[in-house]
Amino acid sequence: MFDRLFEILQAIWASLIPFTVLDPYEGGLQIRLGKFHKELQSGFHWILPFHIDRVIPEHIVPRTERIYGLATTTKDGKAVGFDAVITWRINDLQKSILEVSDLKDAIADACAGIIGTELSNSTWEDVLHGNTVEGLTAACRKRGWKWGVEIQQVQLTGVALVKNLRVSLSLPQHTVPLDKGW
Repeated sequence: MFDRLFEILQAIWASLIPFTVLDPYEGGLQIRLGKFHKELQSGFHWILPFHIDRVIPEHIVPRTERIYGLATTTKDGKAVGFDAVITWRINDLQKSILEVSDLKDAIADACAGIIGTELSNSTWEDVLHGNTVEGLTAACRKRGWKWGVEIQQVQLTGVALVKNLRVSLSLPQHTVPLDKGW
């Protein structure tokens, strides 16, 4: 019984607080009566109580996203498997919070496609020696601006030649002579 009373008092108290504090690694959006009001930087900010104003905080420092189990075929016909590590940070809070449902999924989807396309236009030697990383970063960065994100770096990890059924099926098949008993 007292637990419920404590929860009610806590909710009332929270709705009366006329300020918010954003940590040094955060930025935020102030929403007033369900509409964007302004962007907030880290620090102390006055807000209207009774849930008239709401602040959506978000980390604005660099973060990494890992994409596992990617594969493509290079232009010289090598099937390559790899993982990608994408270092990114929010550049436009309003766009990244209000226009994208799941920012991490948007980054992963955009970069996975671009990485596959870029590597399919490269040779195995270029991929193996890291000559494609700057091009991958530039291509992903260009796509990231659409989501309000700055892609700072793309790295490939676990790069290896893999067996690819699609490549195997596209190679000329050798016929087996019937007189060998097979």
